[in-house]
Amino acid sequence: MAGRNGNSPVTPLTRSRGRIVALLSGDARGTLPSELHARRELVLREFSGVHDSRTPIESVDVVFHVCLADSGIAREVAAIREQTKAPIVLGLVGDQEGFVDEALESMLTDILILPQPPNVIAFALRKAARGRLSELAKSSRVIMVSSTKGGTGKTSLAVNLAVGLAEKRVRTLLLDLDVQFGDVGIVLGLERPQRTLHDLAAAAADLDAEKVRGYVVKHVSGLHVVPAPLRPEEGEEIDAARIASILQTARGMYDAIVVDTAPLFDGPMLTALDRSDTVLLVSTPDVPSMKNIRLAFQTLDLLGFPTDRVSLVANRSGMAGGASAKEISETIGRPIRHVLPEDSVVPSSINSGVPALLFKPKSAYATAVGDVVAAVMKDDEPAPERDRGDRGDRERKFSVLRVGR
Repeated sequence: MAGRNGNSPVTPLTRSRGRIVALLSGDARGTLPSELHARRELVLREFSGVHDSRTPIESVDVVFHVCLADSGIAREVAAIREQTKAPIVLGLVGDQEGFVDEALESMLTDILILPQPPNVIAFALRKAARGRLSELAKSSRVIMVSSTKGGTGKTSLAVNLAVGLAEKRVRTLLLDLDVQFGDVGIVLGLERPQRTLHDLAAAAADLDAEKVRGYVVKHVSGLHVVPAPLRPEEGEEIDAARIASILQTARGMYDAIVVDTAPLFDGPMLTALDRSDTVLLVSTPDVPSMKNIRLAFQTLDLLGFPTDRVSLVANRSGMAGGASAKEISETIGRPIRHVLPEDSVVPSSINSGVPALLFKPKSAYATAVGDVVAAVMKDDEPAPERDRGDRGDRERKFSVLRVGR
């Protein structure tokens, strides 16, 4: 708790750490110094009450509830807590005798005895928000869907997996890292989106949660999407550092980040790989695909990626003339975790721009993807940290490795 004199030491906070979105609530919020609104590291949003539909309270980083000491603190905090899980910092105005204990029992992150200088208030809000973002990042999962050959259906799986998670009310971001020829937007029916990965990457040098919110495209399913660039030459401008910044920031905002990659071990794929908790490697029942997936597992071994975090997905099972699931497993030398059937619903849904889970939710393919969604949601143990000190060497060695050749 900061003292009344406001002389607590304040660590300088640079602009590059990103802005914090703070919700201002409480009847006494008008007593705050006007200079607080001018601080560049804060985005302040006024909130008049639970019936204020104009303010997206669920997406803020921290709540600053400013009230008189003789108000119903516990009741007001409880009402806010019903609307958001964001940390709440309480600002008490007036005589605090007898009311601090009540405030301490209200599940608050911090208490400020007002008035305080703007820098002290800003520091308290940032500290509370950063603690929450750190915890969210630890619990967030990055799920990479990849293959080593085009046409395996990895994009359809990535899209439908992300839609399935979003329908389960899991805060989900779908990121298309096939930076030159990504099709996530087409599968979702997004015709020439106004904002793409190219635009977001251009802002990644000074990225924060507020900027990410401004660049994502919202799908009707509740899914948030960052589509691939519209032109191949734009993809060449996106480097690994910017992708890493996007993923790091997104981990503090979403429960799940589904990444669709290009069918090669390029820079964007390796950057996502180093930050992935789970990899779904998709094969079809034909010899070229199986050969390339086997090479992919060998490459992952060379890169030091834990193969127990890689799940083999057999797509288009039952395809005429195709290998059986058993033959796929024996050829690749790995057990199959998920089997997706050959289903005419898939091309029909792609051509309609409606994901199969929404196009025909009771189809065989949609049912099988539902099982993948359930498995991903069940597999929520935090992944152990691994040494990433050699990531630069990996990217230099394998930045243009095409295992499909």
